[in-house]
Amino acid sequence: MFGGSHPGRGTKNYLVRLDAEAVSTPGNPSYLELLGLDDAQPDVAPEDTMFGVGRRGPDPRPALVTWAMHPADMEATTARAAAEGVDAGTVESWSRNAPDGALLQWRVAMNASMPMGGLQPFLIDWGATAHPATNPALDEITLLGLSFETPDPQALGNVLAGLGLTDLPPIRFGLVPTITASLQTPNGSLELR
Repeated sequence: MFGGSHPGRGTKNYLVRLDAEAVSTPGNPSYLELLGLDDAQPDVAPEDTMFGVGRRGPDPRPALVTWAMHPADMEATTARAAAEGVDAGTVESWSRNAPDGALLQWRVAMNASMPMGGLQPFLIDWGATAHPATNPALDEITLLGLSFETPDPQALGNVLAGLGLTDLPPIRFGLVPTITASLQTPNGSLELR
């Protein structure tokens, strides 16, 4: 489902709900956000697009560039992370209008440098705005598994622990930081990296 445009950020998104018992908890459902360049915003410089989408060049293949976590308390999580030497970014309030005109408001903390090649998640809290995954119009797919590859698995484990994550997906050695999601869709299995 078309989620909307991100004015001034050069991107637009599509959303799909994830049936993901391994990563979702009651009241905190999960979704996959498919982010791409917004042709209606050609003046946004590639380096200013969300998550560097504009810097990917002509490569049309989908790629998982980062992920998000929803902490119970944004300020406490960023403070705990800082005490552990993890820069989770500053908590900021963001908003935009949905395609139907409804105002969406959320808070986010993001280290703009995308540490560890995007393997360090950004933090998001939808507050009083309805969580995107609760929209009954969203299609649903199943997240079968999530894993990480990194040149330094121990360092990634320490960063995730610093953010308060304890039940971690598998973290393996790999030369390039990579997130892998195994998905079951109505059209068959799919692996995104």
